[in-house]
This record gives sequence, structure tokens and C-alpha cells, in this order.
Amino acid sequence: MRVNKILALLIGILAFAAPRICAQEIDAPDYKQIRSQISNSKLPSYYPRLMERYVQSDSTLSLEDYRNLYYGFTLREDFVPYQMEKQTLFDARRKIVETHGDPSVCPEAIKVAQAVLDDNPFDIPAIAVISIAYLQLGDTLSYHLWDIKQQGLLDAISSSGDGETARTAFHVISVEHEYEVLNRLGLELEKDSLIGNNVEYLRVKENAENIEGIYFNFDACANIYRKKYK
Repeated sequence: MRVNKILALLIGILAFAAPRICAQEIDAPDYKQIRSQISNSKLPSYYPRLMERYVQSDSTLSLEDYRNLYYGFTLREDFVPYQMEKQTLFDARRKIVETHGDPSVCPEAIKVAQAVLDDNPFDIPAIAVISIAYLQLGDTLSYHLWDIKQQGLLDAISSSGDGETARTAFHVISVEHEYEVLNRLGLELEKDSLIGNNVEYLRVKENAENIEGIYFNFDACANIYRKKYK
């Protein structure tokens, strides 16, 4: 079976990507079904119960749990569509890069990123900052717990499509997450283009995997925006 290069890279285990991808079913989020699952207090998928496990860094959360958490967040009253990366987080991440991970800047970076997560628990750039900061501080346990969260969210995204066409685009709940996926893949953006109303195509620079670009669907974000603000 042909293995999608984008998915293989995103999963991050190239040597073992084929069997995992074959086993992972590609399925665009069904928001009606998700609402039903996260609204029933009798089910393990009840949103407050899932969120408590997520906040406590429960490493046993499954792919379905992460899908319900990530896509289910758009169905919550506190979801804010088109929330852009905060300048404080951008500055914290830049300082880590500029100092080559100097441990002295890491505690403040963690504090800034945690404040961002108070507003949006699925801000992938903030989670990445915390993960890297703990790694630089030598706290490998905290690093792994936060990296598991980041990978769980990226797995949820990678389970929603293959990124090869507009019809099979990866579904994201934030436009910012598109660029975080590129970072995870080690790809550089060349140009972004809007395809229709709710699909964006990110053309990338020349790379070893010969990936030309990736499609992302931000339909949920757009729909919530229309409902809330129009």
C-alpha cells in the first residue's frame, strides 16, 4: 500500500510509519456525532471528564479522546475562532531560539505559555514552547508529558485527512495550527492560497520528501465565527 509522505512525516516515526498509517482510519470530524459523545454525562467521552484527564496529562488518552477534545472544543461557548498567536508567546519562543535554549529563559517562557493555555488549552504553539523549555531545563518527565499532548493533538489532525487535496484536507480548529504542522514536518512555507471559502493550500519550499504543499480545512472555525459575529 502506498504510504502518504505527509502523514508519514507528521506521525514522526518514519521507519514504522506504514503499519500505523494503514491502521489509522482517515475520517473527517463529524460534529453532530462529536456533540452527542461529549454532551452525555454517562459516557467516558463527556467533555468535562475528558478535559480533566487532559489537564492532568493523562497519557492513556486515545486518538478518539483527542479528536473529541480538539474538535469538540469548537462546540464550547468559550471557543474563540481566529485567535492569533499572542505576541508574548511569540517573544518567548524567539528568545528560546536566539539563546539556543538557555535554561535561564525557560521558566519565564513556561509561565507565558501557561497563561496562553488558560484561554485556549489546545494552543499547539504554546504546548510546544512548554515542551521545549522543560527539555532544556533537564526535566525529561515534564517534557515527555507535554510532548505527548502535542503529538496527541497532531495525531487528531492527521486522522482527519491526508492533506493531499482540498477534499481530503487536514481539519484544523485554528489557522495557526496549519503553520505548526509545517514546523513539525520541517517544511518552510513558500505561499499560502485560499481554495474556496474554508480551505487553505500551503505551498512549501523545495524539500527532501518532494512535498509540494498541504491542504487544510478550517471550516469549523469559519462556521463558529459566522454564528457568533455575523
